[in-house]
Amino acid sequence: MKKNVILAFAAVLALGVTACNQADKFQYGKEIVLITGSGSSPVSKDQILADQIPISYNYSLSATGVATEDMKVHICFDSLAVKAYNEANKTSYVSVPRESVLINDEYVTIQKGSAVSSMTSVTMLDNSFIQEGVIYVIPISVAYVEGGNASILEASKSLFIKVGKTMESFSLDIPNIGVYSTYDLGKGHYDLDQWTLEIKAHPYNMKSRGADQLCRFACWNEDGGGQVLLRFNENGKPWKTLDIVSVNGRYVTGATGEGDASEGTFNANQWYMISIVWNGSDMSVYINGEKDTPWQNTISGSQAFKLNRFEIGMSWGGYGSSQSYTGRMAEMRIWNVARSQSDIASTLCSVDAKSEGLLGYWKMNEGEGHIFHDSVAGNDMDWDKSQRQKDESNYVTTPEAGDAIVWVKDEKNKCAQ
Repeated sequence: MKKNVILAFAAVLALGVTACNQADKFQYGKEIVLITGSGSSPVSKDQILADQIPISYNYSLSATGVATEDMKVHICFDSLAVKAYNEANKTSYVSVPRESVLINDEYVTIQKGSAVSSMTSVTMLDNSFIQEGVIYVIPISVAYVEGGNASILEASKSLFIKVGKTMESFSLDIPNIGVYSTYDLGKGHYDLDQWTLEIKAHPYNMKSRGADQLCRFACWNEDGGGQVLLRFNENGKPWKTLDIVSVNGRYVTGATGEGDASEGTFNANQWYMISIVWNGSDMSVYINGEKDTPWQNTISGSQAFKLNRFEIGMSWGGYGSSQSYTGRMAEMRIWNVARSQSDIASTLCSVDAKSEGLLGYWKMNEGEGHIFHDSVAGNDMDWDKSQRQKDESNYVTTPEAGDAIVWVKDEKNKCAQ
């Protein structure tokens, strides 16, 4: 299989000297040679999806002017460039093993009278090493140039080609209100000043327009204090929008149209990664890695809170049936950092449990039982020990909530990362 991709050049980051940089072979002069780049960083926007191998990725090399003679450019595998980039940008890309990749042309020529080489490629030969939550790249760099009185543009000498694989896993199924309950996270609380809260939702039914449309999905909260509550189709808000009631204020995701015609972007039978970010001064919401433009945003003041409870559905009083959400849930994460859009977009399927700032990570993919395992600190949630809130101050343990846990694994749960 071959994936033909031509990337547009723009680069701003210098990576420094790497292992395959042979400076003694540089020929400094008028022309500058660079890898035809990928935007504002060496990380490719496109990705090799290595479900079937071998699979190739095409790229080219450029010069800043027309070559006055043939220029022979040496390409090398450069894992140290990934290390340098991670250190400079606080990222966590992982180089694929050298033996898993074939560089099809270690020498590429920019011919006299041209400014761009012919297309060349790298080929993935093996995918057995790929693990969930890890963002792999194939790192290639320009080592040196022979001929043409050329030198290398350090800021664009490397290209990191992202590599992924389609994963399929279990998710929590919520077919009825029996699952609705609240769990005390047990090990104290998560003291959050800046934060990112993430969770995946796959609603089965967005109900209908009108007063009975509300679907209360989940809530992070602290006893007697702040909360971040998620509910679809809040009455008085546009249909198919997400209402986020936060510590101070509320945020309603974007919608089109006016009045009764106003409608949001959430639909039944689709997965949505919901990422809510508070950076200390502003709240941003990302849906599947895309920044949302709100229909309403009254968030103001501090959004810091001491998170110690997590709720599925609406467990208070008799509201469960009237505010019911049916669907799937997965990938619940708590961070004490404001994640960037690029980080969010690159981890829609899963995330490395060792990621900086990740405090709690419940994949909700166990496939059996009633315990949701925390991959970070072992703060597992045993739904047999969850509680329902009879009134504002009275919680009652509800082991029957554990009996209502259902797991599902099918084509809908496939995710490519």
